[in-house]
Amino acid sequence: MYRVAALLTAGAVILGGCELPIGARGLGNAAPEPTVAPSTSTSQTRPEATVRRGTVQDSIKVIGRVISSQEAELYFRTTNRLRGIFIETGQEVKAGQVLAEQETGDLVTRIGKARATLDNAQIAHDKARSKGVLDETADEVSSFDVAQINLSQAALQLEKLGGGPQDADIKGAEAGVAQAIAGLEKSRLDLATKEAQLAAKQVDLGYKFTGPSPDAIAVAQAELETRRISVQRSMQGPRIEDVQQSEIKLEQARTKLAQVRDAPPVKAEDVANAEIAVRAAEIKLEQSRSVATGTQAQREADIRTAELNVEIARNKQASIQNQQVNAWDVRLAEQAVLAAENDIARLRAPNPFDAQTARVAYDLAITKLEALQRPPSEQDLAQINNEINSLQLAVESARLAIPSSEAAVSAAQVKLEGVLRGTNEFDIREQQSKVEKAQLDVEKARAQLDIERQKLTATRAGTTFDLQSLQKDVEKAKLDLDQLEGNYSDARIVAPFDGKVTKVNGKSGDNVQAFNPVISLSSPANLLINAQIAESDMPKLAVGQRALISLDAFPGQTINGTVQTLPSSVVTQQGVVADKNTKITVEWTRPGAQLGMNARVQIVVQKKDDVLLIPTQAIRTVGKRRFVEYMDGTVKRSRNVEIGISTDVETEVVSGLDEGMPILAGS
Repeated sequence: MYRVAALLTAGAVILGGCELPIGARGLGNAAPEPTVAPSTSTSQTRPEATVRRGTVQDSIKVIGRVISSQEAELYFRTTNRLRGIFIETGQEVKAGQVLAEQETGDLVTRIGKARATLDNAQIAHDKARSKGVLDETADEVSSFDVAQINLSQAALQLEKLGGGPQDADIKGAEAGVAQAIAGLEKSRLDLATKEAQLAAKQVDLGYKFTGPSPDAIAVAQAELETRRISVQRSMQGPRIEDVQQSEIKLEQARTKLAQVRDAPPVKAEDVANAEIAVRAAEIKLEQSRSVATGTQAQREADIRTAELNVEIARNKQASIQNQQVNAWDVRLAEQAVLAAENDIARLRAPNPFDAQTARVAYDLAITKLEALQRPPSEQDLAQINNEINSLQLAVESARLAIPSSEAAVSAAQVKLEGVLRGTNEFDIREQQSKVEKAQLDVEKARAQLDIERQKLTATRAGTTFDLQSLQKDVEKAKLDLDQLEGNYSDARIVAPFDGKVTKVNGKSGDNVQAFNPVISLSSPANLLINAQIAESDMPKLAVGQRALISLDAFPGQTINGTVQTLPSSVVTQQGVVADKNTKITVEWTRPGAQLGMNARVQIVVQKKDDVLLIPTQAIRTVGKRRFVEYMDGTVKRSRNVEIGISTDVETEVVSGLDEGMPILAGS
């Protein structure tokens, strides 16, 4: 009875702390009133916690293992006795390295013989092909082409002879005469030129002996005085009147530029009307000239009037065209302004180089006057005499060229006379003989070419058969070698990539079955983390989820990773097998990870920011009801809550609590 009474009391307490369902609270949206627990206690010993905002994430924590992204089970392709395994577990190997080998007997020797047989067959084939039949009919083909060309030319020449002199031949002969005459005239002109140059040099020599004339001395003195005045002006600076004159020129240039820029544009219709007026006046003039009625005086008066009208229309057209302002006129006016501005700037700020230039010109004038007044030196006389001798030889050479030019003119005239006279019967018969001979040459060349081509065809047929036979020998030898090398390759295990041996099965002398794994190889180049996920957590997984990884090789460091593949089902000979492995790519920060190392993996499956959080231990569950407890003064009350993400430490509160509210936590 005491036990029953105690149970009834406990049930009353629990039911008294239950909150009515939302539908039973009555009308309106009033806040739910907490249920007062029928407790008479005025104290509590459970710690308190405050509802706060923060970030919560749901994670899957597992232990993983470092594996390779590239693994291979290596085996032999033939059943035979194992000759030896050349590596050990844990050993690092290189791609192409021989790891194990079966007994092969004399296979290596047979491969060497097969390779030698292939080489010999290939050499014989290449030798026969290098002796391939060369097309040696090039000379015959060339001879045949030349014979055809000669026949065409001979026939064409015969046709020309039969048709009399051609206009082109006559014009060519006349051009030859004109060219020869021009050459003769050039020879005569060269002779006259050389004689004039010789006479000038002889006069120059006489001038050297007689000295300069008073006029030449006067000219040199006048030039010297002009240069002296220029030097004085450059030293004294610009004169006021020069500056004023330059300013006037600048103002005139600016005025012209403004006029050009401000000139009103000529209308297109005015230009067109002026052209039409000119054309109408010209037509009127043509009509006046064609009129045959009236007196002569009237016709002349009408023509003169029409000519005056044409002149007036043309003058008006020219006036309109001259009024047009183009870019070039503006450019010229701008250049004139710029030149005037430069002249003023040069006068106001003279360049020291101008004074130096004037001084140099003055010195040159002095030197020139002194040279005129100084008698000629022996070197000057010798130079003039050498030039006179050279000109005398040139005159003699030009005189001798005239007879050759005259002979060329005579020959050209004779050729022209022959062309105009035409051909005779003897020339035609001679050309016919040349045509017949050219035809015989063509037939002879064609026959010789046909003979050589028949020989070439027969030789090629025999050579082609020999090459085909030798090619078959090469192919057979290559097949034999490929088969032996394939057998040798099947009896060896070669590392397909750089890696580390993780497992070795068998020893020397064992009889190894084909395709049974003998060596397991993993590449350390790209390491992954393999983790087995509990079946209850598999629905939470997704490719691309972030993973936080910790290894003993990286103390105090968390490495980022990403879920690459998910668990799946594998079909084997035994049936469908569940694969619980999850592969995670790792952002390795430095080397140090080794195959087989254990790793602590935390896969973040869900994360929320700025949510209400309470300690997970603060949540109470009775049936389907979840609630938390808090103290209202000295009275313990409860409130229903709806939760979201829940971890071992914190739980997200979706509804039922407010931020900052104190609740009871712990037990």
